[in-house]
Amino acid sequence: MLLTYGGSWQEAGALAGLLAGALVVLILTHAAQPPTFPDSALYHAQFIQWMHRYPLVPGLGNLRGQLAFNSHAHLLTAFFSPATPLSQAPAFQQTVSSLGFLLLTIHHVRRAGRQLRVGPRPWLAIFYLGSILLLLMTMRPWISSPLADSTAAVLGLLLLGLLLETPRLSSAGLIWVGVIAATAVTVKSSAGTMLLWPLVAAWWPAQGRWRRLGLLLGVIVLVLLPWVGRNVGLSGYLAYPLAGSLGPVVRDWAVTPTQLTADLVEIRLFARRPLGDWPLAAKQPLEEWLPLWWMQQEPADKLLLLVVVAGIGLIAGWLVWQLVAKKTAYSALIKRIDPTLYLLLLLGCGSWFVAAPAMRFAYAYLIGAALLSPLIIARELPIRWSQIAGWGLCALSLLYTLNGLHHELAKPAALTAHVTWPADYPEVRTQVAGQVGSYPVRTGVRPNRRCGNALLPCTDSLSLGLQLRGTTLRQGFRMVQD
Repeated sequence: MLLTYGGSWQEAGALAGLLAGALVVLILTHAAQPPTFPDSALYHAQFIQWMHRYPLVPGLGNLRGQLAFNSHAHLLTAFFSPATPLSQAPAFQQTVSSLGFLLLTIHHVRRAGRQLRVGPRPWLAIFYLGSILLLLMTMRPWISSPLADSTAAVLGLLLLGLLLETPRLSSAGLIWVGVIAATAVTVKSSAGTMLLWPLVAAWWPAQGRWRRLGLLLGVIVLVLLPWVGRNVGLSGYLAYPLAGSLGPVVRDWAVTPTQLTADLVEIRLFARRPLGDWPLAAKQPLEEWLPLWWMQQEPADKLLLLVVVAGIGLIAGWLVWQLVAKKTAYSALIKRIDPTLYLLLLLGCGSWFVAAPAMRFAYAYLIGAALLSPLIIARELPIRWSQIAGWGLCALSLLYTLNGLHHELAKPAALTAHVTWPADYPEVRTQVAGQVGSYPVRTGVRPNRRCGNALLPCTDSLSLGLQLRGTTLRQGFRMVQD
């Protein structure tokens, strides 16, 4: 097997190997930096620390609503990183995010190189190389943070590549695709429309559709059941806060309806106005908040959105050309996997924009849609043009990587402190705000009130009515309201 893997790299070529090596160095350089994403200090670090100490605390969301946002990315981070005090070796909270970026990079560069040199579909290199480049452009600063959004994006892009290259899957392949899609949902609920992708793959063959659909749905349910169980344990609800309208499954430790509503509103409004002024979006019509939302996006995110919009126009023109000028039958077009996946990606983009348009919630959809439009067009061109475009994208990615390395290594702190050994969370100031049972509860100090990796239990503010369900933290929390 190792010989086969080594042979596939030999087929990929020297330029692909050079690009992969440079990308690995860039990713590891970022992975060694302190976790800096704001939500990591807000609740990610606390959530992971709770998992180390107590695998499942009933009603943990009563301590802080975000601690009920169950993500298996944090479960993986807790599994791969040891629980250590700040004074000792770092906790390696970066592990899962950086491993995800490394997995995507090594797999996609190798597949791109092989398709360009010996494969029959060189246009796939547009997706393989473009996905790495766009994901790094948008999420590179957060590689060291235990961010569920990056893990979901990596899983989505790996799944898209698999379906584009092998649309007619065997039963074993279909099971694998179902596991990846369902796992993405347990990592980030916004990945929900990814479940439509394996359903398309199950329906693709002419024979055995219902058997394949049944097999796929069984696999998806099997993957989702432990996640649902953790949701009930943490919050009392099936999928907090998204399924709050169904009511709690367990009332004893269920998060209060007031807190559930506040968390759901904050997610939606923050996504519309991310730079600290999100309450202002509560009653703004589309024509008022959309320009401000656009202004608050990062330059790379704006570029990605423009590419997606331009791609929609490109595909519209291509469809007119196929149906009118070339007289292509509509039935022939829908038999191809790439246009079908493109429509599903646009559906994901649309549902994201309506529900909660924070960019990091939808990178798999946005990057996929941005790349599938030129890929669909490239299939119609002579192969040599696809090869030229692919190798040009490979060279562009290498230049981007070398420039990124130069920028990072030019920082004195990166050279002296965090290159040979990963950094831990920055220390934060906390204060004791009150008592729950026999345990003092800390809160973060103003203005941010973030707990970081402070000792448990810690929250942004101590809620009135918070009680232990027993005598220990392991037994969980409940809210007692007057």
